[in-house]
Amino acid sequence: MEVDSAYLVPKYKTFRGEIKLRGDKSISHRVLIFSSMCENQETKIYNIGFSDDINATQRILMQLGVEILNENGFLKACGKGIYFDEPSDIIYAYESGTTARIFCSILAPQKFSSVLDGKESLRRRPMKRVVEPLKKLGAKIWGKDDASKLPLVFDGVSKFKGGVSFDLSVASAQVKTALLISNFWSDSPVKVREPFISRDHTERILPSFNVDIRSEAGYIYAVGKPKSPGVIMVPGDISSASFIIAASVLSHNSDVLIKDVSLNPTRLGFVEVLKNMGANLKIYKTGQEIGEDYGDISASSSELKNIELKGDIIPKIIDEIPILSVCAIFGEGVFRVRDAKELRVKETDRINAICSNLRSLGIDVQEYEDGFSFEGIGNSAYHKFSGDYLLKTFGDHRIAMSFFIFGSLINGNLYLDDISCVSKSYPDFLLDIKKIGIC
Repeated sequence: MEVDSAYLVPKYKTFRGEIKLRGDKSISHRVLIFSSMCENQETKIYNIGFSDDINATQRILMQLGVEILNENGFLKACGKGIYFDEPSDIIYAYESGTTARIFCSILAPQKFSSVLDGKESLRRRPMKRVVEPLKKLGAKIWGKDDASKLPLVFDGVSKFKGGVSFDLSVASAQVKTALLISNFWSDSPVKVREPFISRDHTERILPSFNVDIRSEAGYIYAVGKPKSPGVIMVPGDISSASFIIAASVLSHNSDVLIKDVSLNPTRLGFVEVLKNMGANLKIYKTGQEIGEDYGDISASSSELKNIELKGDIIPKIIDEIPILSVCAIFGEGVFRVRDAKELRVKETDRINAICSNLRSLGIDVQEYEDGFSFEGIGNSAYHKFSGDYLLKTFGDHRIAMSFFIFGSLINGNLYLDDISCVSKSYPDFLLDIKKIGIC
């Protein structure tokens, strides 16, 4: 890859102002899906988090016969109930792991056969973690490598047998969601328990759709069928906010206020970690929507001390580890991440991607099977990197945005081989950075 054909990251001296972000991606997936299951009922969804992943979910729902209209300022979903129309073609999830895993639970109990596929990056991601428990509920699923990878073939079984409790070996909000909603097609409870608490959007949102979430001996399960709450406002995406927060914390004389962003406790791990590293961050809770807290976050210039991350904090920051790694370059001391093997089965092997780029910058990094560690450079990092650097995004949106922030702050020139991949989760990334960035 030649520098001449790569993307040159623009420079910003500081970041200031207020900004409001598109709706949270995880919440947007779920409200679209649950709204489509509300039989003969319409739901208006404001501030949907449009991105490549959300578009994948919307296209599949429409392919299954759901009418979804983009009205003036909101999305209107006309629910069909829990049984959908038979599609005329393969169902394609593109690169969205959330879409693929949740739809495994939706396609398996339908009254028709179907095929679920995706792009090559999604074909590499593990599906066995959701396929195996669904098979125990009576699902008939076939696919590559014993149905552990896409494409998958579903022979609709109409009902799940239920009466089964699952202890997940990996804390996964996607698998948890798939098993919780499997209760819609079962006459007896399907219960699930995690080793650590993962994102709990499904548990918070479903009660607004008239579905109870019940707990029994550490297991949770869903009771009822979705009914429309009428109108939904999706809070801003906290994962997208992490890049804005990092830019403000790392740059000089910066002060940014992010408005109406999701403050879900299971998603604030990034803020918790940065505050523990010494970041100047403040949270202002202003309301709640469909069980989800939201409010404002202020971030300003800070000096960071690096820490070790492991254990039950990892599921809460799994998507933010790339940008935390960039923050750690400007921090003092050793930054260490362990218990994060899940990073190896994301859009790319993110442990390898982070370590590869750090090495390209001349940083000595120790790579482990479940993480990595390196010594932060501190305040001298801004001036240390004064040459020309070409980094790979590996086609991964979070790797691209993380090292964009790094490149915008250093004295040298940083080139990225691909910036277009940011559209997967945050298509407004470059525009939003420009809104608050001062050159």
